[in-house]
Amino acid sequence: MNGSEEIIPCALEHADLLAEMHLRSFPDAAWKAKDISAILIQKTNNGLVYCQDANPVGFILWQEVVGEAEILTLCIDPDFRGLGFSKKIMRRMVEQLYQASVNKVFLEVSEENTIALSLYQTLGFVEITRRSKYYHKFDGTTVDAVVMSVDI
Repeated sequence: MNGSEEIIPCALEHADLLAEMHLRSFPDAAWKAKDISAILIQKTNNGLVYCQDANPVGFILWQEVVGEAEILTLCIDPDFRGLGFSKKIMRRMVEQLYQASVNKVFLEVSEENTIALSLYQTLGFVEITRRSKYYHKFDGTTVDAVVMSVDI
């Protein structure tokens, strides 16, 4: 895809847009704008928005605490998946974390999300444990969460 790209810091004014994108990406577990706002107002939390041709198409939110970070969510609009945006935004996040003296990043992902699992493994994340029946789906079933980490 040609065009301009930009990665900008998340701000409270992005909450509605990010909530819409989260709903399209995670219909079983979508966050509302108030949830995203509550995350963004906390001093330990940060985020980035990936823009393509000035249009937000993805975002990542994380929490930093005492030299470690946890990715809270990574979301790419379904219409823009498969274009490498997740990898770019995660690499930018890691650059920022490194500059902030963070040395380890954690995340959890559904065991069914094979695309995300592959991405995280490509970026050096390794499975450290699982959370049994962690994610609840609309159909009443549950899915394990794979907990992963990477040293930076």
